[in-house]
Amino acid sequence: MDFIKKPKKLGVEVQFGKYAFMVYNVCAKMTIFKNLGIIDAGIEIVPVKIFADEMSTGVSYFEQFAWDLHIRGVSNIDIPVLILGIDV
Repeated sequence: MDFIKKPKKLGVEVQFGKYAFMVYNVCAKMTIFKNLGIIDAGIEIVPVKIFADEMSTGVSYFEQFAWDLHIRGVSNIDIPVLILGIDV
C-alpha cells in the first residue's frame, strides 16, 4: 500500500506499472489489507490511455482496467475501490 489515510482507513495505491500490478492491487492486496482490519476502502490511481501511451511499453491504463473490472463483475471478497485515471 503506497499510503493509508487514518483514521478513515483508506488505502491508496498509485500504479504506473504493468497491468498485473493494477489487478493485484485492487483484487488481492486491498482485500488482504481489509481482512487484516487496516483499510475499509481503497483508491487506485492509474494513467489514462493517452498518458500511458507516452510511457514505457506495457503500462496499463484506466479505460482498459475499468472495462475489465466491469466485465469481471462483483465478487464476494471485493471492497469499495475508487479507480482514478489521471493525465498530464
